[in-house]
Amino acid sequence: MEGPPSTIEVWFQDPVVIHEGSIKVINSKGKEVPVLKSEQDPKDAGHVITKLDKELAPGEFTVKINVIAQDGFIIEEEFRFSISNAAKSESEELKLVKSNVSDGEIHKGPPGQIELWFNQPVEVRAIGIFNSRYQPVGTKRPQVDSDNPRHISVPISNTLSPGTYQLTWSASPTNKEMQTVLNNKQGVFYFAVDKFSSMTPENTGDFDWDTLSFSIGLKQLAYWLTFIGLTILFGISWFYSILLKNRLKKTLQKSTQLLFYLVSLVGMTLLIVHHRLDLPELAIKEFLLLKFTWIPILQIILLSLGMWIKKMRLILFGIALILWPFIIGHASYPRYGGYITMIMTAFHIIAVAIWMGGLFSLIAKPKHLERKEWLQRVGPTFSNWAMISVSVILFTGIWMTVEFLPSTSLESFLESEWGRSLLIKTVLFFLLIIIGYVQRKTVKQLSSKFTFSFFKRVRIEAVYGLIIFFFAASLVAANPSAAEQGVYRETPEAPNNLDLNVEITPLEMGLNTITLEFKENPKIRNVKVELSMPPTWQVENNAFQVGKGIYKLTGNLLHGAGTINMKVKVLMENGKEVRLPYTIVVPGEVRNQSENTSI
Repeated sequence: MEGPPSTIEVWFQDPVVIHEGSIKVINSKGKEVPVLKSEQDPKDAGHVITKLDKELAPGEFTVKINVIAQDGFIIEEEFRFSISNAAKSESEELKLVKSNVSDGEIHKGPPGQIELWFNQPVEVRAIGIFNSRYQPVGTKRPQVDSDNPRHISVPISNTLSPGTYQLTWSASPTNKEMQTVLNNKQGVFYFAVDKFSSMTPENTGDFDWDTLSFSIGLKQLAYWLTFIGLTILFGISWFYSILLKNRLKKTLQKSTQLLFYLVSLVGMTLLIVHHRLDLPELAIKEFLLLKFTWIPILQIILLSLGMWIKKMRLILFGIALILWPFIIGHASYPRYGGYITMIMTAFHIIAVAIWMGGLFSLIAKPKHLERKEWLQRVGPTFSNWAMISVSVILFTGIWMTVEFLPSTSLESFLESEWGRSLLIKTVLFFLLIIIGYVQRKTVKQLSSKFTFSFFKRVRIEAVYGLIIFFFAASLVAANPSAAEQGVYRETPEAPNNLDLNVEITPLEMGLNTITLEFKENPKIRNVKVELSMPPTWQVENNAFQVGKGIYKLTGNLLHGAGTINMKVKVLMENGKEVRLPYTIVVPGEVRNQSENTSI
């Protein structure tokens, strides 16, 4: 920077929760620079603004970012910048002017050497050619043209076979005064010999067993225990207050409710401890003001009051349960539906609570009742409620899955922890439905012969339910966007009647092929594709024309997981340029990272 900034601004894809230490500025000596309290833009909770307390002197600085995502995940980022004490140099920026093989060109016959022309004399630091299998092609030492030091020739050791090639170069000015960090340039472009071919890596055939793993840590354990305690406590209370309408003088043993009350306390305490370990430098007062701290504390108070006040137990337990989507999971993210999805989540967990709480209530029958009498009294009514709960769970589960994952593939789904957790949870859930169907038939018979097997299957259902809770904990701790993949057009209608179909294979990090197919074969002179990703990554390449209205790009195009912006720039025969914006979602484990920064 030529002068000191007055503010540091960071944009995130989703709303975040900030605290006193969310934005820190560190100078080159490792000392923290005073800043004023960070604030969020009233119109955009993902826009964090921090004003500097004093004017920064020339030098190098590091900005450290620490904010909390809507599901409690801690996002840590950092970037560096420097302030110059000299005026901006008027020297010309190093650029590649032309080459004998052009980006997006299908060259007739193999070139014997690569020739590059720059806008000033250069020193080529590195250059490499890679074939369609992404294997290096032998080249000789770059040669500088004695008559024109801006002209560099790179002889190729062997004849290039037909297909697509990637050329990567790195150069800097020969003038030492101009050899600044900003003037050391790198470039990548693609050309083909005789025909286009997609670039694909050599298949190693090795299976990555890590793709089948699950994260098991303090957060997952806390979620699991809290799921168990909150849902079953509410479910048991509902069972006796609504289903039985408190008609039994002697209900289940207090030790059963006490057990799940303690499970809840342990789970929520571990959750608070987990957040404290993530934010050790935060003052206790500010830590307690975070919703990820005060909501669990409020839930503990509500559960404790519910254990003592029997008449208010169901309401207090219900409020504690409904508060759950506000601090975990992905429903609170605006891009996943916000309040509507949070309402669906609330219905989902209430239905789960009624079902699971009912199962544990059946198991913990009052001692003064025989099994058959207990089954006759509660079996038919609970069976009907269980059917309603299953319907609600199915509907809300499908709703949330569609909201969280609008587009995916089997491969990206299975490679993500979120997808694997959802799959196992769904399989176990349908096993429970099958057992429940058998149980419903048994309830209708109400014979002593089937009573023993009925309660045995209830215990199996309860065990399956606890296992489902574990994968539900993994599900809410994982990132659903890791399983998402797709190409979305940002404009509803194609401008200038350019009906374009975009296909990317494979749609994953690494080597890819982008196929652009224009229908009705419009009159096009050239097609370029710009790919960008916050904060600064941006590349642009010419597309190969491989047929009438069909253009392709290949190479290491999708360099990272997450959202990549793509602009298809179409130059028409009449000289008019039409831009078609797209959003590409690349699957892979990546959290809610900062979208952009400004200083």
